[in-house]
Amino acid sequence: MKSTRVLVLVTMMVALASCGRKTVPLPPIIEVPETTIDLWGFQDGYDIYLAWSYPQLTRGGRPLSDLAQVEVWRLQLSPGQEQIGGGPTGEDLRRQLMLARGKLAARLEGDSLQAATRGRQLSYRERLPEVPPGTTPPTLWYAVRSRRRDGTPSALSNFKVWQPRPVPPTPTDLTADPQATGIALSWTAVPGVGYLVERRGSKVAAWEAVSPVGIDKPTFLDTKADQGQSWWYRVRSALNMVASPPSVEIEVPYPDIYPPSAVTSFLCLPEPGVVRLRWDASPEPKARYKVFRRQGDGVWLHLEEAFRGTEYTDSSPPPGEVEYAVKAMDTVGNQSEAVYCKVRTGT
Repeated sequence: MKSTRVLVLVTMMVALASCGRKTVPLPPIIEVPETTIDLWGFQDGYDIYLAWSYPQLTRGGRPLSDLAQVEVWRLQLSPGQEQIGGGPTGEDLRRQLMLARGKLAARLEGDSLQAATRGRQLSYRERLPEVPPGTTPPTLWYAVRSRRRDGTPSALSNFKVWQPRPVPPTPTDLTADPQATGIALSWTAVPGVGYLVERRGSKVAAWEAVSPVGIDKPTFLDTKADQGQSWWYRVRSALNMVASPPSVEIEVPYPDIYPPSAVTSFLCLPEPGVVRLRWDASPEPKARYKVFRRQGDGVWLHLEEAFRGTEYTDSSPPPGEVEYAVKAMDTVGNQSEAVYCKVRTGT
């Protein structure tokens, strides 16, 4: 019993003795930007084009709210010097070699970072080194890394490895034929290549691909171009992940003068005292419908001028043989061909 009291007393004295002492502070948690893992690229004419996801998180999963800059690193290796083993060890050796012998090709910050941003992606391009005829091109390694405002860097990204390749010929004689179903484009064929069609909606807008990469025919129908404005087009040839310089661009006015497609599956369903009309919608966006009726060979009566639905009920049809018609109409008033059906109503 006495020994127990002594133990309790000693414990209390130790606790009192330590009261007020400051513990050694823990080091601050350093939030490192996430490592980019999706760097990719291709040869665009005589340039290398790189793209990767915009850094948004730290390695701890917190929002990266103070991104200050993104670095683009490049290492040029002579033929035979680029062989390094694979796996994690090889990747570490590549990063060490890049930081030791590579060059900082670009530092994207401020206005340059904003200019490089395309939605959720960053991009960078630079001219590839010229390769004299008959010589082996060098191998280029590219990597990127991010820095916070306090200078904390991420690890280097995955590597994009590239050797300059021959550039395929640029397509010529691009022409356009606006049609009701889209803008039909054609150009002179280049043997042995695929093609890529690009479009923009103004002289200052960015170019966007509107065809799949590597289409195998020198023609393309752009069905996604809206009517009522002008579009600009250009085309490239593509071979072995190398795109040619773009063709001469052409401006294509595309006025909204084309009628929408007619409705389909038009049905007239007579019921006691009413006739119900049904049809499948026209593919024209925001189409409205004109609905007509006539008795026998009489004059057509307009039942609806701009009906929005695809089911209409005539609640007061005249007795006898009655004919109905429906036309699709677009937002500027172009009208499709009429579709007809006949019914006989009760007397």
